[in-house]
Amino acid sequence: MKKGRIIFIFFILFVLVIAVVLCTDVRRFLPWFKTGGEQAARPLPTLPQAGPEIIAAFGVTGAGMIEKELELDFLETELVVEEVYVASGDMVEARTAVLRITDSSLREAVRELERALMDASLAYRQGVTEYETGLLDAENTRRKSLIAAQYAQTVYEDAVAEAEMEVQKVQQELQRAQEVLDEYTAAIESDYYAAEYEVEEKKAAYEKNVALFFEKLDDYGYELDDDGDDDPNTFRIVKADGRSGQDTDGEATVLELLKNEYQENKEEYDQAVKDSEAATEKARADIGEAADTLQLKQLALQEALITLEQTKTDAQSEYDISVITGEKAQAVYETECRNLQETLDRLGDAKEEAQEQYDLFMQTIGDGCIYTQSQGTIWMVRAAEHAKLPTDGILLAYSDTGSVEVTVSVDQSAIASVTIGEEAVIVTEGYEVCSGVVTGIDPVSASSGRATVSYNVVLEPQEGAEELPVNLSAAVYFGISAAEYEQMTQEWSREAETPTGSGKREKGEARGE
Repeated sequence: MKKGRIIFIFFILFVLVIAVVLCTDVRRFLPWFKTGGEQAARPLPTLPQAGPEIIAAFGVTGAGMIEKELELDFLETELVVEEVYVASGDMVEARTAVLRITDSSLREAVRELERALMDASLAYRQGVTEYETGLLDAENTRRKSLIAAQYAQTVYEDAVAEAEMEVQKVQQELQRAQEVLDEYTAAIESDYYAAEYEVEEKKAAYEKNVALFFEKLDDYGYELDDDGDDDPNTFRIVKADGRSGQDTDGEATVLELLKNEYQENKEEYDQAVKDSEAATEKARADIGEAADTLQLKQLALQEALITLEQTKTDAQSEYDISVITGEKAQAVYETECRNLQETLDRLGDAKEEAQEQYDLFMQTIGDGCIYTQSQGTIWMVRAAEHAKLPTDGILLAYSDTGSVEVTVSVDQSAIASVTIGEEAVIVTEGYEVCSGVVTGIDPVSASSGRATVSYNVVLEPQEGAEELPVNLSAAVYFGISAAEYEQMTQEWSREAETPTGSGKREKGEARGE
């Protein structure tokens, strides 16, 4: 009996504790919780302005965690760990040395980064020179394009005029060649050279003087003695009867003069015939040459005409290009300037990146050691002595007693709606409602049974959570802001205080329907 009474008393005390909890903690977490025979807890309403469906999750506050990543994946030198000073579970203060790398790998890494910085600086200085030179070239090109556009019409007209002058020149040469051919042809057809050398006149003079000589030869009773020689120039004048005697009347002398004169006429006539025939032969040869020249000039004229048409086409094309280039000169200039600036900016960015990488390395591990940022407990050190130092991923994780985070369990059906960086409302007993930001989602689910699967979500409290203690129960509401939460809870409180508020809400207003 005594034992049963004790059990009964403990049972009553347990019921009282449960009642107190239901009347205090739950009402703090869920201000819209109602008593008096109504349902134990009412679902969180969805406000029209709240947007997505509201998700409720519960968990506890805990000390913040610092995950240190070196972010030195740009480094080619392998850093080798010389010594590790801490292990999991160690309590550390701020600026506690975690590990140290070897001096040789440190020097090699610094040399690598210094070389990269020097190369980037030299490339940038060279880029500045090329940028300034490029600007001058772009400006000269712009001015030349504008000048070319301004004088495009003049250039076109000059090119066409020069080609036309060449056509006219060839036409004149063709005309002269035709005239020469016509002159030679006409000279041969009209026996021009016989007239020019007075062949007929000299022939007539010769024949006249020959006739006069023989007439006087008969009149004076003389004859010619050939002495058996066929050359008339050597014939001698003798008396016709064969007699000889003195020339008392000078008849022989006259005859001798007449003979000499007709002989001279004969020579002049013969020379005239010879010169006329030679000139005629030469003219015939010149006719062939003149005909060839004429044909060449005709071909030259055709080529000149073709060149003229090609010149007009090319000049028109050059004119169009010059005009279009002139119209686009400013745009091309600005584009070239932008390209030059972009190239210089890339070189500047590369220089800044090299400087940032150098500074980051020196700040992170410049003295060869890696340190903690604040007081806490080491959870994980991903390094081993005499092994390569990991330069990517989490190297060190330890608790941060100076910060608080909230870890809640989100059901599998709602986890897809929660994203990194999302803001949510954090409600804790005895403290102000504050907002939080999702900083992590555990990809590994936690299952308490076949039908219950959930995921841990970590939030970092924002303003209003500076003094939150650890191991404190907390409720988190996703899909709603702190201001909306306050407004909604006030509406539920007012509804709970009115007699009509005990009725059922319209369908669609409660979450989960």
